[in-house]
Amino acid sequence: MEQIISYFDTLGLDLNNLLIVAGLIALGVIILSLAGRFIFGKKSTLVGAVSSAIGIIFVYALNIVLRSAGAELQQFISPLPFISISGDELSFFSFAGADYTAVCYELINLIILAFLMNLIDRFMPKGKNIITWIFFRTVTVLLAQVAYLAVNYLMTTLLPEGILTYAPVIVLAILLLMLLTGALKVVVGLVLTTVNPLIAALYTFFFANVIGKQVTKAVLTTGILSLLVFGLEKLGITTVCIAAGALTAYIPLAIILLVLWIFVSKLF
Repeated sequence: MEQIISYFDTLGLDLNNLLIVAGLIALGVIILSLAGRFIFGKKSTLVGAVSSAIGIIFVYALNIVLRSAGAELQQFISPLPFISISGDELSFFSFAGADYTAVCYELINLIILAFLMNLIDRFMPKGKNIITWIFFRTVTVLLAQVAYLAVNYLMTTLLPEGILTYAPVIVLAILLLMLLTGALKVVVGLVLTTVNPLIAALYTFFFANVIGKQVTKAVLTTGILSLLVFGLEKLGITTVCIAAGALTAYIPLAIILLVLWIFVSKLF
């Protein structure tokens, strides 16, 4: 055990932090997947959101690998929400004292990334076995990376800075209001035989329409990943070493994530 700890120390990594992160992710995935399966049924939106959250973590991992691969691949790296990279250190977004516009900006960008991931995965074959499943999920991660890079480029190029600062607040507020209004049908429908047409229409879009369901799933995915970042901050884990030599130490974590992804996708 001491040799393992020494090995991680030489890489500039904290083994305890890695174990905490792995345990936190695994526990969260299992609890949320079980809740989604037994409360909302098989292939529920919550389970889909958990699966999407794992996929997005692999999008982050892809960006880190591309960054370590060399300068010639820097153009394929996306400015991902809730993280910043300086040198060989990745820093997580800090909610403590953050301006509400900054928080909304990160949330909207993560919703966009999650929506793209969900939409691509929705039309991607599931695979007949583990090998083909892994292949198609790899393609999904790659396509989500390219799509998000394109959307981010268009937004930063075409939209004025003022809109990029305040529009996320307005868009997020409207989106959440519409989503919660549509969700009221579940409650209102239990006590009334008729439901307001607006509520019914919003419910149909967010919980029955193919595109709307991906938006709902994206919001849930964003909530899950935001809680993860917030939880890491509360545990004092605010930075991670991503030096090229240290990446091999994250392979066990990547394997755990892959197993969890298969677990969620195949069993739930």
